Amino acid sequence: MGQNIYRGMDYRFLCVRVHTWHPIAAALSFHALEQVRGNQMSYEKLIEAAVGKTPFDLAVVNVQLVNVYTAEIYKADIGIVENKIAYVGEAGAYPLQARKEIDAGGFYAVPGLIDSHLHIESSMVIPTRFAEAVLPHGTTTVAIDPHEIANVIGKDGVRLMIDSSRNMPLKVFILVPTCVPALLNVETAGAEFFAEDVEEMLKWERVIGLAEIMDYPGVINLHRRITDIVKAGVKANVVLDGHHMMLNSRELCAYASTGIDANHENFSFEGVPEEMRVGMYAKLRKDLFYQQDFVKRFSKIPDHQNFILVTDDILPDDLVSRGHLDDTVRAAIANGVDPVDAIQAATIRPARHLRLYNLGAIAPGKDADIILTPDLSKFDVYRVIAEGKIVGEQGKLVETVPEYQVPPSAKKTVKFASKFKADDFKIKAPIKEGKIEVRVFDAGTILTALVQEELEVEEWILNPGEFQTIAVLERHGRIGSRGIGIIKNFLREGAVASTVSHDSHNLTVVGRNPYDMSVAVNRLIEVQGGLVAVKDGKILSLVELPVGGIMSDEPASKIAEKVYHFRKVTKEMGIAEYHTSIMPIMVLALPVAPVARMTDRGIFDVLQQKLLPLFV
Repeated sequence: MGQNIYRGMDYRFLCVRVHTWHPIAAALSFHALEQVRGNQMSYEKLIEAAVGKTPFDLAVVNVQLVNVYTAEIYKADIGIVENKIAYVGEAGAYPLQARKEIDAGGFYAVPGLIDSHLHIESSMVIPTRFAEAVLPHGTTTVAIDPHEIANVIGKDGVRLMIDSSRNMPLKVFILVPTCVPALLNVETAGAEFFAEDVEEMLKWERVIGLAEIMDYPGVINLHRRITDIVKAGVKANVVLDGHHMMLNSRELCAYASTGIDANHENFSFEGVPEEMRVGMYAKLRKDLFYQQDFVKRFSKIPDHQNFILVTDDILPDDLVSRGHLDDTVRAAIANGVDPVDAIQAATIRPARHLRLYNLGAIAPGKDADIILTPDLSKFDVYRVIAEGKIVGEQGKLVETVPEYQVPPSAKKTVKFASKFKADDFKIKAPIKEGKIEVRVFDAGTILTALVQEELEVEEWILNPGEFQTIAVLERHGRIGSRGIGIIKNFLREGAVASTVSHDSHNLTVVGRNPYDMSVAVNRLIEVQGGLVAVKDGKILSLVELPVGGIMSDEPASKIAEKVYHFRKVTKEMGIAEYHTSIMPIMVLALPVAPVARMTDRGIFDVLQQKLLPLFV
């Protein structure tokens, strides 16, 4: 009793023992993983290679192995059969016979990165183009929330994301959108999801859970729709991903008691320890690590096992120029997070959170997803192996990603009966002449506030004066609703419009004059969605996004160029700038983001959870 039964045992036979995976882990992960790769490799073949009876398909030798289980780094060799790791042992312990060998030259071997919360649609390209962009950066697995496209074309949108992500080197798992729209009766999306819709989608291929449950007030107050949706996830025993802000301790406990076990809406250190203490995963985005005191305070938490790194939303220009989850890992390390801790937060921890137990580590029986990097402190991705094949070399894709033809119906989603005129963006007042109190959005910060201002009325028309006009136009062809109001501190000249407008993705336009606003809106109708900047009636910049009005089937590099130009032009036009890569025009209509937003139904006070009239 208590003696080491493995003492003196051949390490290869220990690897064989590891192949007998835990039955609960296997039951939870095999079904989803089989759907990704189509079939499983031979049980016998893996064992025979591990003990040296047959050669490996690929041997990666002379690595510095980052062991995410023990936080150790040591010299090792790795043997791979098809898409599985069969052997991991001390460097040079055995001569590994393999059909192909990579001498890593002492580079660090790190598990492939796993992003447990993101929206591919934010990259503005379809999944195949997204895979081409992220694989060379070491992201080998993603769990996506396709609620952006779901808000446009409903379950057909979720199907599109599933269909377009089959048979790729990038493993794509799906979390079912739970809040389509984000809030009922506050905005008009292209679809509405209820519990029966969620139950149906939970049976689809590669679906592993519920996506960010952002109606946290509804969860806590037992609103029927979201309660039934969460219960559907609980009944199916799947991952329940969260989204909450500014909850007190009792509300946090109520939210976590449902089984929701993660939250990515962290904007400062406050709230992060509380989430971790109640057993939730604190998913942290890159921007947090640039806050001066965040890492200092975060490092004082004794155990980081519930800390995960995610990307959430990365626009194409940032994706192409900076990378994907690797950039988030770099940011964490550069600002003081221990490199192994940061790597664990992007590999083994998200794998456990997502119940994908065959991923997240370099160990016998795990999927052969490996990154080679010369320096952990810089975390520059040199080579990427996914499913046992080399897919990326020095930032370049070296493996083919299948083509995908987008259904024509998905490119016809900006639906208006007629074009717009300048008069459509003039606000009619309840008085003919004089001054009137108006509720005005203040876009001075990303937490858009509501203030009251006195404005002039001339011939029944409200004069915005030095302010701008904002309009959100229902573009899904459902009820034709239009929310219109006044905003300040957003734009100095011209007009900017977008059909990328979280989360219902109606057409949002802000301008200094009605004519430029009409030109901007009409151009987006012509190209079936995207972003446009207009000044003096001329198109200064245009990003065409015809797939659902939010994505393109062009390569990410081409869309990145257009987005970069759009940012440059709108900056010259004096658009508001926030400390985030998300463009301000995209979040003005998001009714779950503080403090107030404009939707197609009108002004919505997020804190009071009610629609308000324009005139006081």
